[in-house]
Amino acid sequence: MLVLSDERVAELLDMREVIDSVERSMAALSSGKAHMPQRTHIHTDVGDILTMNALVEELGVHATKIVTVYPGNPERGLPTVNAVIVALDSSTGTPLALMEAGTLTAVRTGAASAVATKYLARRDAGTLAMIGCGFQARYQAYAISVVRSLEKIKVYCRRRWRAEEYAREVGGRTGIDVEVTGSPQEALRGADIIVTATTSRTPVIKREWIGEGAHINAIGSYRPDSRELDTETILDGKVVVDSREAALSEAGDIIIPIREGRYSPERIHAELGEVILGEKPGRTREDEITIFKSVGLAVQDVAAAYVALRRLGAVKPLG
Repeated sequence: MLVLSDERVAELLDMREVIDSVERSMAALSSGKAHMPQRTHIHTDVGDILTMNALVEELGVHATKIVTVYPGNPERGLPTVNAVIVALDSSTGTPLALMEAGTLTAVRTGAASAVATKYLARRDAGTLAMIGCGFQARYQAYAISVVRSLEKIKVYCRRRWRAEEYAREVGGRTGIDVEVTGSPQEALRGADIIVTATTSRTPVIKREWIGEGAHINAIGSYRPDSRELDTETILDGKVVVDSREAALSEAGDIIIPIREGRYSPERIHAELGEVILGEKPGRTREDEITIFKSVGLAVQDVAAAYVALRRLGAVKPLG
């Protein structure tokens, strides 16, 4: 069994390959060719502990991940998200690898947003607004820049020094102009693509700040009592989720408007896998607001783990 550090996993994960693998896995989930029970949660006063597992038939890999989300960790000099994955050969049940998965989690989440952006954002989208500037936010920019030709990234963070650090790092790696803004409203002004990557319990953007034709990837909130988007944004947008079952049990961005009596499960347009498969349309008008609400799925972990294992020759490449 391979034992892989976070640094080694990061070396093995090519973003384009992970995007392709995540796209295959999301389609497999919606077509019944992946197996993924609901994840389990332990909520504490200081953070959350989640256990999630899935098997994607096409990839031949089963993975179980333990992931923790501790919002106060950056103040201690520690990552907000820590994770470890055990990967198995699904045909034999043989353990393939034990891998640290902090970077893997960020990469696969960015890849999922990239897939959603590919199908839902306008083709000429060139300006990205990033609300939140943590580790995950970096990989959102790296991934989305693969599927759209970004000319500008506008970033807002409550701590300006962190936003400036983000601008130096992301701008240096991508060559894209990164502008630090003083408010979410300023970041969203003129944005074609919007990403919310925060640990906020309450909305960080409002409908009146969003321009017509924008696409939103809301990826920070994963609890039924937390949300990053206000109700009006959900009501005005075409909502695509990573999983209906997961969204209706975990996504406060959707659950809270339902509890308010202003939204219903039937109004969810599609799962992302259904759009990939062509069963539901993606963007149909230049001026519509599209929303990808993701809570993070175990099939995405399998997709990224597969890429790392294939590069090591531990699994067979797809035909």
